[in-house]
Amino acid sequence: MGNTLHAVDPDGRLVAYLLELDGAEALKALANPLRLSILKLLALRPRYPAEIARDLRVGEQLVYYHIARMKKAGLIEEASFERRRGAVAARYKLSADGVAILFRKKASGSVTVLSPILDSLLSEEKSLVMVLGSPEPHGPFRGRGRDHYLAARLAYAIGASYGSRVKLKVVLDTDPRLDLSSANLIAVGGPAANMVTARLNDKLPVSFDPERGFALVSRCSGKVYGDDNCGVVELVETPEGNLTLVLAGVHLPGTKAAITALFKLGRELAEPNAHDRRFIAHVVEGVDADGDGEIDDVSLLE
Repeated sequence: MGNTLHAVDPDGRLVAYLLELDGAEALKALANPLRLSILKLLALRPRYPAEIARDLRVGEQLVYYHIARMKKAGLIEEASFERRRGAVAARYKLSADGVAILFRKKASGSVTVLSPILDSLLSEEKSLVMVLGSPEPHGPFRGRGRDHYLAARLAYAIGASYGSRVKLKVVLDTDPRLDLSSANLIAVGGPAANMVTARLNDKLPVSFDPERGFALVSRCSGKVYGDDNCGVVELVETPEGNLTLVLAGVHLPGTKAAITALFKLGRELAEPNAHDRRFIAHVVEGVDADGDGEIDDVSLLE
C-alpha cells in the first residue's frame, strides 16, 4: 500500500485524498477494466460484493476475486460489516478519492491541510466562531485560558486550508457579544477554562469529570483517561441546533494534542467513534516524538 497524499488547489485548499501507487503490483491491480468499473461504483457509495455483481451483471465470485486483489493493493477497504444468513458480509469503500503515480517529489512547501471534520462547520447561512477561554480567572473553577497560542496556529491553518470560503471570528468565552444561536463554534479548552465547553460538558460523548481532576470519561467505550496529555476532538450539536467542535484536554498538553490531531490524524477524526458510531468523538494522546519536551505527534486512543 502506498502513502496517502493530499491534493490541494492553488489556494492551498484540500480537494482530495490520493493514494500513491508505489509498486508494480499496485499498478497491476488497476490494469483491468472490470476493476476500474468496480472502483467507479464504489466512488458513488460503499457497496456489498453482491450489489456490485448485480449492478455490473457479472458473477459474484468474480467480484470477490477482484475485490481481494484491490484490497491487497490498498485501493479499497471495508466500510462496515453485517451478519447475513449466518455469515458476516463486508461492505467496501474506496480507501482514497483517487490514485497518483509520482516519479519524483517536490520539496515540502507551506501548504496546510486540516482534518475534514472541519468541513462540517462550514455553512453559507452560519458564521464560524472560535471561542477561547478568557486569560483572566473566571467561571466556577476560576480557570484561565492558556491555550491562545495554539488557537492562533489553528486559525492561521483554517485560513490557509479554506481561503475565503470561511470568515472566522475569534472571541473570548466572556465576551458579551458571543451569540450561540446563529453560529457554528470551535471551542478550545476544557470546562475549567472555557465556559462554552463547560456548558456542553454534560452532553459530550466524552465528557470531563471535575471530581477526578477533569479526567475524560467516555460514554462510548466506558473508559477513563486521566493523563495530562489526553485530549478530545468531538463534534456535537448545541441546544440551539448549531455545531460545535470541541478541542480540549485534561490539561493544556491535552488541548495541544487535540489541535495537533487535526493536522496529524486527518480522516480518522471525521469518522464515528469505533465503540459507538452515533458519535464523532475521539480521544487522542499527545506524544513527544523527538524528545525535546514538546508534543509534536499524537496517537488515537479511541
